[in-house]
Amino acid sequence: MGTHLRSLRGSGHQEGQGSPVSQSQPGAGAAADLPCGFDDDQKFWDRRGWLIAGVWVIFLVFPVLDLVLDDYALPTRIIGLALIALFAAVYLRSYAQFSWTIGQGGTSARRAQASFLALCAITAVGIPAVGLTTMGLFPFITSFAIFLLGRSWAVATYAAVLVLSFALPIIFGQFMDAIFLIGLNLVLMVVYAITVAAIRRSTAAEKIRSDYLLVAEQERVARDVHDGIGHSLTALNLKAQLALRLMDQEEYAQARRELEQLSALAVDALDSVRTTVQGLSRQDLAVELAELQQACSDNNLEFSVAGTAEQVPMQLRSHVAWILREAVTNVLRHAHASSIVLHLEPGKVSVDDDGDGLQASTPGHGIRGMQERARQFGASCTVGASRLGGTSVQVAFDTKGSKA
Repeated sequence: MGTHLRSLRGSGHQEGQGSPVSQSQPGAGAAADLPCGFDDDQKFWDRRGWLIAGVWVIFLVFPVLDLVLDDYALPTRIIGLALIALFAAVYLRSYAQFSWTIGQGGTSARRAQASFLALCAITAVGIPAVGLTTMGLFPFITSFAIFLLGRSWAVATYAAVLVLSFALPIIFGQFMDAIFLIGLNLVLMVVYAITVAAIRRSTAAEKIRSDYLLVAEQERVARDVHDGIGHSLTALNLKAQLALRLMDQEEYAQARRELEQLSALAVDALDSVRTTVQGLSRQDLAVELAELQQACSDNNLEFSVAGTAEQVPMQLRSHVAWILREAVTNVLRHAHASSIVLHLEPGKVSVDDDGDGLQASTPGHGIRGMQERARQFGASCTVGASRLGGTSVQVAFDTKGSKA
């Protein structure tokens, strides 16, 4: 039976030489566990963005005090206060409806534009009625334009307010009296511009981070599919071919045992699929060593282990188990080896075989997968010549497992 099993390992060569992987910061594998701040930030703007408008409403105190304390006729005061109340209502309602556009480049919705034009109309009506007091409404006009509308609206509004801030005091002959309002408008225009730039930059950064987390999760699933399901399918193929050969030789009892093992492997493969989909890809190192022992025994390979799973920090054992599985699978498929030796020691794990050794081909997906796994926990993975004459896979890591 051993002769038949030996012929089932495949005629391909060992995957090509892999270069050492320099130690790097981890995080790719754990990225999926991190919260996506982009969605959280967007919910804030959807639900609480209008509070920005509410904060700035405090500046309406200046035109209100001006109307109450200065020498205005009663009808003028009533008209002025009514205009301010209407202005505040339109302003706050618009922010409540369109605050979700903050940081997104504004909106082109006609309702938002109509609300903005209504604010401008209220301000224009107030100029002949209460004079320079209406300049206290300019900060709200610029705030609405730059936070809620597009760039072209903001630029046009800034230009108009800048001109009016100087033109109106000159026209009314009260330039020195309006110095405070002029300065207030200029300062707030700059503050708004800086705030919007910061919000947009933060939003863009969170979007990039969100995209990165999505890509990292896709890569994790791809690795899990290759490392877990690929290994299972390889074992299924070996078992199926062996069963067919045994049946051809009319060794039905042994063929039945192989088919029973094949059924068990199929169940394990299904469990691996479920684990990958659920994002809970964790492998017990001790169990993996026992499974590798059985796989090698089934393929008539001598399998020996120096050290125990306890030599590897608990938080790293799942990663190490995946790498060992991939390394042994490569030997079974490509190396034509007769023995495999695993060494587990603090800070280092190695897999050596006496097979065909390194070839000139470029690194395959299996080697790249092991290197990516190693990078997940800040380790280095080196593929080179083995002291047994074949290939050696060595993984060096932090003995404390602090980077897992």
